[in-house]
Amino acid sequence: MDWFYENNGQQSGPVSREEILRLIMQQRIRPETLVWNPSFGDSWRPASAAGLVSPLTGFLRPKAEVSEHWAWVLLVGPWLMGRMTLYIMDWRHVPEAARMNTNGIVGLLVLGLFFTAFTLDRNAIREAGNTPPGFWWWLFLPGYFWRRRQVVGKGMSLLVVSLVLLVFNIGDTIARFPEIREQARHAHHASGSVQSTAPADGDGDQENL
Repeated sequence: MDWFYENNGQQSGPVSREEILRLIMQQRIRPETLVWNPSFGDSWRPASAAGLVSPLTGFLRPKAEVSEHWAWVLLVGPWLMGRMTLYIMDWRHVPEAARMNTNGIVGLLVLGLFFTAFTLDRNAIREAGNTPPGFWWWLFLPGYFWRRRQVVGKGMSLLVVSLVLLVFNIGDTIARFPEIREQARHAHHASGSVQSTAPADGDGDQENL
């Protein structure tokens, strides 16, 4: 996010947050110095009111605490939705061929929750003055939480749980593979039987003759 600051009555910028912090350390931006970034709308704020400088000491404020709320929603929410759907269909003995519609709807809901939580967690990291992990980490969540821990300085439990869930999902998929393959084979044979019992067009014409 770009920042602007007042310099001898003139507007200076845009500069990065890192540059703003460097200017504060050099005492070139004081608590009363006006600063602005797009999140402020039309109004400029003193650096102390912008959360950059302590109004008492003129030193840098400690970085804001980054909430883990959306990180846990990102990690656990979509997984729970998927697992609960799977367990309910297993409990009701829904055949694999009949699960496609339900899986499609639940899949859309899971994706919506996933990317909403992912976006909000990255925004929370950014608003605390940190650079969030790259967007493409969504493809590998343990990597995202590993990078997140490096950025915010905490979150080991998120990283550990993400690794546990990854191992669980891989193991569960391997364990269920013979069952899925067997159900697919039965569905294929059933469709083949229906086709074999249907009369061919040539036979129907001969009967009509």
